[in-house]
Amino acid sequence: MKKKSSHQHTQVEPVTLTFHFDVNKGNEKDFEQWAHEITEAVSHFEGHLGSNWIRTSSSAREYIVILKFLDFQDSNRWLNSPIRKRLIKKVIPLVKQNKPDRLQNVTGLETWFTLPGHMTMKPPPRWKMVIATMIGIYPIGLIYQAYLVNDIRALPLLLRPIALSLILTPILTYVIMPQLTKLLRRWLYPEK
Repeated sequence: MKKKSSHQHTQVEPVTLTFHFDVNKGNEKDFEQWAHEITEAVSHFEGHLGSNWIRTSSSAREYIVILKFLDFQDSNRWLNSPIRKRLIKKVIPLVKQNKPDRLQNVTGLETWFTLPGHMTMKPPPRWKMVIATMIGIYPIGLIYQAYLVNDIRALPLLLRPIALSLILTPILTYVIMPQLTKLLRRWLYPEK
């Protein structure tokens, strides 16, 4: 069982850890079994907020795991745990060398600003993320106001924001922000 977190009086920022695995041909089923095992193990750690596994395509052998924690301290507790170290040793023969060590540590909207096919080690500055997000929200807000707001007014007041969230969040996450990040990549990630 998850323990109750002891973060009641301090302000915390969630942390997202992203790992990339390139599985050796023929080891996909063993890897997926291992993925279930490590997902179960991390789910019992204090501050764990959730896990997502992404297979880049049904024919690909590339997997990405996204682990979310309440804060940096909780993520470090998992990263340094004996159970994680044991499970990482177990997966090494199943994957190409060094792939489990590719890590992204982000704290919020940064996950919207990962270029497809790239593991971004340093997110853009927050002020750039705010501007890009406002650019992404504007067309959805415009369409929402022009075509949907009258229909949604019929809903009870407490349900109206839920309707907006159900429309806005998936469109931003899966359509607009990936395209906007590609479009603005030189501004978000300037070459040094």
